[in-house]
Amino acid sequence: MKTLVAVSDTGSFSGAANVLHCVQSNVTSRIRRLEDHFGQKVFQRSKAGARLTNFGERLHEKAVVLLQQFEAAERDLLDAAGAGAPLSLGSMETTAAVRLPSVLKELKDQCPDSPISLETGPTGDLLARVWDRKINAAFVAGPVDADRFRSVKAFSEQLVCARTKSGDQSETLLAFRSGCSYRASAEAWLRSVGRSDTEVAEMGTLEGILGCVEAGLGFAVGPESAIRGYRNADQLSLSPLPAPFSDVATYLVWRIDHRPVQSHRQLIDILNDRN
Repeated sequence: MKTLVAVSDTGSFSGAANVLHCVQSNVTSRIRRLEDHFGQKVFQRSKAGARLTNFGERLHEKAVVLLQQFEAAERDLLDAAGAGAPLSLGSMETTAAVRLPSVLKELKDQCPDSPISLETGPTGDLLARVWDRKINAAFVAGPVDADRFRSVKAFSEQLVCARTKSGDQSETLLAFRSGCSYRASAEAWLRSVGRSDTEVAEMGTLEGILGCVEAGLGFAVGPESAIRGYRNADQLSLSPLPAPFSDVATYLVWRIDHRPVQSHRQLIDILNDRN
């Protein structure tokens, strides 16, 4: 089932082999066993890759549900046995870089046997991954949909506009791609002052964004704590965004029907103690 999902996600047998850290012949063999078992083709293969057949679509739907149930059961049993259930987290890049190192160190000290993983992305993507059960919890910008997620406040941030101190600067907004809550706040602020036509240049990292700000290629909006941690922060001029755009809360969120394991519960306690 894992192989089936991997081929579907990557679109090819070779891609699935890379994800599963095995040779392509193993992937081919596992898919062939599925096809022999059901007497149906699962994938239609071509030079463009591998595409699920109609039967494969139904099998994939069942496989995703079964794998989620298996992983949840294994996590609960490991937790009950005190064996250190894994915890998969997501975070906005700025939060991961500035706020999380000390939090995760404290969590690891208190839960040394629990494997903890972290991936980064914009708020919109992270919420989708939590909802799809691809990660257990995520640090995202509020507000939070209480009908779908439980949450605990993690950090309070003040958003600032960063510009270079030297020379002229382009009036292009340098930002993460759509789905980033800080970009959404920046665009809302710009609309409020009649600048909804401001050009936006998308970039992948905060370091890259601030490097371009320093070079005069545009301005950026982000948490003051993160921008002050930039290696050449003394070359930037920071000004707070006006209310109501300046204050943003970061929350740890998880599905409303998700049962937190010990490391997750400990993380909640750490955040509550810090607030």
